[in-house]
Amino acid sequence: MCGSCGKELESLKKLLPQNSRQAFLISFLLCFVLCFFMLFVVSPLTGLSSHFGERNDGYIQLARSLVAGYGYVFEKDGPPVFHRPPLYPIFLVPIAIFPESLQRYLIVIPQSLLVGFIGMMIFKIANKLYNQTVAVVALLLFWVNPWVYWNAKNPMTPILQTALYLIFSCFAAGELLSVFGLRQDTRKLGLLLRGLVIGIVGAALVLTHPAMLPVVFVSIFILGIVAIFKNTKHLLTPLIAVMVAVCLIAPWTYRNWVVFGRFIPVGGNSGLAYFNGNVHWNFIEQQPQRQGETYTAASLRVMGIDGTEETYISWQGFKDVKYQVFANKKMVEHIKNHPALLIKKVIVNAIEYYFPAFTKHFLAIKNVSTEQWVFTIFHFFLWLWAIAGVFYCRSKGTLLLVGIFIYAVWYFPFGSFIGHNLYTFGTIPLLCILSATGVVRFFNGISLKLCSGRISKSWGG
Repeated sequence: MCGSCGKELESLKKLLPQNSRQAFLISFLLCFVLCFFMLFVVSPLTGLSSHFGERNDGYIQLARSLVAGYGYVFEKDGPPVFHRPPLYPIFLVPIAIFPESLQRYLIVIPQSLLVGFIGMMIFKIANKLYNQTVAVVALLLFWVNPWVYWNAKNPMTPILQTALYLIFSCFAAGELLSVFGLRQDTRKLGLLLRGLVIGIVGAALVLTHPAMLPVVFVSIFILGIVAIFKNTKHLLTPLIAVMVAVCLIAPWTYRNWVVFGRFIPVGGNSGLAYFNGNVHWNFIEQQPQRQGETYTAASLRVMGIDGTEETYISWQGFKDVKYQVFANKKMVEHIKNHPALLIKKVIVNAIEYYFPAFTKHFLAIKNVSTEQWVFTIFHFFLWLWAIAGVFYCRSKGTLLLVGIFIYAVWYFPFGSFIGHNLYTFGTIPLLCILSATGVVRFFNGISLKLCSGRISKSWGG
């Protein structure tokens, strides 16, 4: 019986990735197959996911307009767009070339390739920081996350953002380790190349989503400060990184200045996003979101903008930049007058991004869906094991926690929970690695205790 079980376990192990190449291939195929299963089986049975939906943030519409030669607009003769940065629409251009009836299916291919790359990076990072067992368990935790596949079949930024953030954070962490002497690489060429990669990937990350602007430049700033105090030779890396990033982002900033006459580094939507988050809760605005009212319509109402959502808003952003300027002023004014409420909002938002079922008491509209309960339970166990992972290996665990924090914290003051893990998806790979560490170390500890118990009994016999 034991021999049979052993053979089955060996057969099962062969199905699991043994290297990063296999991690890429399995992640890609799994995503590809499950996405098409949702589109060809689940969608006809439920009516879900038959099209891109009316709230997909307009990236595919921008790509279609670029292909048609209309410019950077959502539709022909529409106003120029300032709240969506250009990289993801450009990424979607090869999809937008095809008829709209095929785009729903074709998008799965590049998105699945990105998921394959994310799987490969998870394996590489976990294997380098810990060992192959942790790498495999981290991948398994990533694979069982249903929101990976939900995001992969939709024209939204989280998949691309996550892939870019993993590259960026890997090179930034590598530079940090090198500064502290944990990696022997102080050659000028090595420092220069790391700076180039951090700058190029950082710029790509910023041009994918505006919230990544502070992620990139705060990270580079930290590298510079550490280099000043630890090893000034390493100042070359952050200096090159910041110059490259600024040079690559500047053309889009210049475009915004020429088109809108305002300094918009990447995308301007912070004011509206801030009030979208305010009206979601019952403790900030006197008259928050009402039943049957969208959060955007509620935001317009509390800001004192008269008119309908259709008049002012296009794909979750203002059509006219002057209203975004007005919203930004209202946001600054609100923060100055209510700093304590902002702190409370940040804390409750941070909880809701991972555990939406736990914040029902604070909601303006007290409704928690089945999806949000599943979401909460899944992340609860991920974080539970992740805390154990930090406990077992404090230095590496803290490094991963910092990576999670730097990515997520910039979302906390603004919009509230958005389904399918959109805002926190970029933290999931690092969280899976941290959680896998806790799982592996815990069960290794149990195995050692069982083995030592058996040895004691045999000696006693």
